[in-house]
Amino acid sequence: MSLVYSTSALLLAAVATWKISNTRKERDGKTCPPGPSSLPLLGVAHLMDASAPWETFTDWKAKYGDVVYFRQFGQDIIVLNSEEAIKDLLEKRSSNYSDRMYMSTREPYGLSFDTIFHAHDETWRAHRRIAHQGLREHHVDIYQPTQLRFTEALVKNLENSPEDYHSHFQRFAASVILSAIYDHDVADENDPVMKAVIEALDTLVLLQTPGNAILFNVFPFLKYTPTWLPGGWRNITDARVKIERMLNLPFEYLEKKMATGKAEHSIAVEALERFGNTGKVHNFEEVVKGACFSLYGAASETTASTLMIFVLAMVQYPDVQKRAQEEIDRVLGDSRLPEFEDRQSLPYIEAICRESLRWHPVAPLGIPHSATNDDVYNGWHIRKDTAVIANIWALSQNSEKYPSPSLFKPERFLDEKGGLTEDLLTYAFGFGRRICPGRHFANNSLWIAIARLLTGFTFESDYVRGGVEVKWHNVLTS
Repeated sequence: MSLVYSTSALLLAAVATWKISNTRKERDGKTCPPGPSSLPLLGVAHLMDASAPWETFTDWKAKYGDVVYFRQFGQDIIVLNSEEAIKDLLEKRSSNYSDRMYMSTREPYGLSFDTIFHAHDETWRAHRRIAHQGLREHHVDIYQPTQLRFTEALVKNLENSPEDYHSHFQRFAASVILSAIYDHDVADENDPVMKAVIEALDTLVLLQTPGNAILFNVFPFLKYTPTWLPGGWRNITDARVKIERMLNLPFEYLEKKMATGKAEHSIAVEALERFGNTGKVHNFEEVVKGACFSLYGAASETTASTLMIFVLAMVQYPDVQKRAQEEIDRVLGDSRLPEFEDRQSLPYIEAICRESLRWHPVAPLGIPHSATNDDVYNGWHIRKDTAVIANIWALSQNSEKYPSPSLFKPERFLDEKGGLTEDLLTYAFGFGRRICPGRHFANNSLWIAIARLLTGFTFESDYVRGGVEVKWHNVLTS
């Protein structure tokens, strides 16, 4: 779904143009940040690459600067194109920029509980406590045996059917996080919980894009457009069923285990016991379900996609793959697979992980923040409820920090002595109070998977050998 909505939908939307008839770049004598002029109704859609708006925003940086303002479908939007601007607003002023832009799709699609989209309120804070308690930096080491076990399964699955690598990556990503959160082991590719997660994620990806959020806020009736009408939105009932199944099914499995005394340690069990004992959180079971839904939804999609990016890099850059395998052979020999204890001895593998996150960020625009109150930054007025987008793509493609940014070069994360630099690429996981609480867990899953895949396999592509250009296409297009 791009920012340029289909013709039929725009014709329907015309009846609501009064909602945005008073669009001005200056209001009450207050100056907004620089940016392109917006057309009535369409905003700046005619100026953007709908398939990759982050690239358009990055191009605008050269013309307008680090902070770009425009209006789209009646919504004030600011794009932050530099680490300095992002840190100034989303981190140093996090009290004003930790909210989310209201999304009219949340309630009808059954997403009122989701941490990612939730307003900055008490429920959101309870969700974050659950996530931080279970996934804090030094606590995630307890999940390493589980991550090792599922990487062994990943290696075996790839040996048996290498052509199904994408499915194997999805299964691995879902398995490790479902085990940590719900003590649920994914039995096989037909596991009902894993299937529920994958089916629902397709819906979530579309709903969370900035373009859809803005479009449905201004024209909320579009989400009820019949599916048979050209440009009509997907069936709302079907989407809600998938999301509710993803929310409830793993919890039902856990409740059965708890009833029989077979439930082992997990984030959900720990949270249920803690909130149940204190009695301080109203409707605590629903709060725990919402928090856990958000955790495994985000973690499984991000990990699987990053592994796909890693494979693309290996087939396009065989010299990188060869150097990585030489490091593994030099440190481990050929007698065993890497363990977490080997991590500090394999800096080039670590550099490959970081470069995989930088080269093609899975969420190049993240999820929009929202200004809680009016603010002033560098003399510019930022109005309350302005959507604030951190352009992660602009950061990852900053040629001053990363020379030749379009190339996959892990050595950019190594110093002159071959050690790792201090660039931890934290921006890949969000900012301020909205930073991903599962980033340490995801980082461990990604590292052990990449290290073991490079030990057991050499990735090649007939397309690349034949001179065909293979590109990464990000589904989070707007």
